[in-house]
Amino acid sequence: MNKKLFLIIIGTLLSVVLLVIVLSRLDWQAFFNALKTIRLSPVLLAGSMIVILIALRSLRWNLVANMPLTKFKYFWQAANIGYLGNMIYPLRAGEVLRIVAIHHFAPLVLGRAVTSAVIDRMLDIMMMGTFTLLVLWIHSQRIDPTLGKGVVGLFIIATVVLTLLIIFADHLQARVQRWAAQGKWQQRLQEWLLHGLEGVQAFRQTRNLLTILPLTAAVFLLDYFWMWQIMAAFGWDLPFEAALTVGVFLLISISLPSAPGYIGIYQVACVLALGLYGIDETLAVAYSIVMQLLTFAIIGVQGMLVTIYCGFNLSRQRQSDLSQMPNE
Repeated sequence: MNKKLFLIIIGTLLSVVLLVIVLSRLDWQAFFNALKTIRLSPVLLAGSMIVILIALRSLRWNLVANMPLTKFKYFWQAANIGYLGNMIYPLRAGEVLRIVAIHHFAPLVLGRAVTSAVIDRMLDIMMMGTFTLLVLWIHSQRIDPTLGKGVVGLFIIATVVLTLLIIFADHLQARVQRWAAQGKWQQRLQEWLLHGLEGVQAFRQTRNLLTILPLTAAVFLLDYFWMWQIMAAFGWDLPFEAALTVGVFLLISISLPSAPGYIGIYQVACVLALGLYGIDETLAVAYSIVMQLLTFAIIGVQGMLVTIYCGFNLSRQRQSDLSQMPNE
């Protein structure tokens, strides 16, 4: 049994066990009563925020890759394919699919496609670490400070790695260029690395750098805003920090192996986060399901429309799994 299959099995079992435990503890009458009282207008506002967020994340990726804004459509299409892939496949396979998609759509050479996607995620990790520290500070008397240790560690690593890449990109490029590659795969590896380092240089030199950082902060704040709107839909008068807490707990939880769509993991994260604000476990599960269904509906519809429009075969591209990369 290979590692990938093992993680899929463990993740699926974990999701099933957590979901069974959560559902077994529900007060079903209170659950359905909560769903009946939901106000539609905040849900619609939250849905529109998700659509805007996908567009803003696509714009940021476009800027990170230092590509003309005329290419935005391709980054938006690739991002939607990536989100759809993460929803229906395990192990965040959508991250690979969006790289393959932008490589074909833009077209963007594979090395730069990978580098831009990695830097894009590094920015997320850096911002995620910042908000995790904020949540730990807000709830310093109520939650174990070791809870977000892994996220903060990733935040530090991502910051250091990105900084070092930006500083030493030229030196690394010179070293790779001097490498006497022999054989097909060594030549492809050299070409891939050079393109990747060109992507780092493009990110470093881009005039949009000062736009990328506040845009990343805005993306996260809007993410928490739509979660806050779902709270309003249930009639809860909670501070904005409650949405921030839910968002951080969700980001920590989805780092665990799970079934596609983070089923089970999502529910437990919401129960733990909202429990800090006195929200009953049953209501927290109802909240998590509404959030998940809304996300699935938007990502599913947009993703499927893009795949049909672009003729992008998800299963075939997933099976190829970046076959052009030299380590395979």
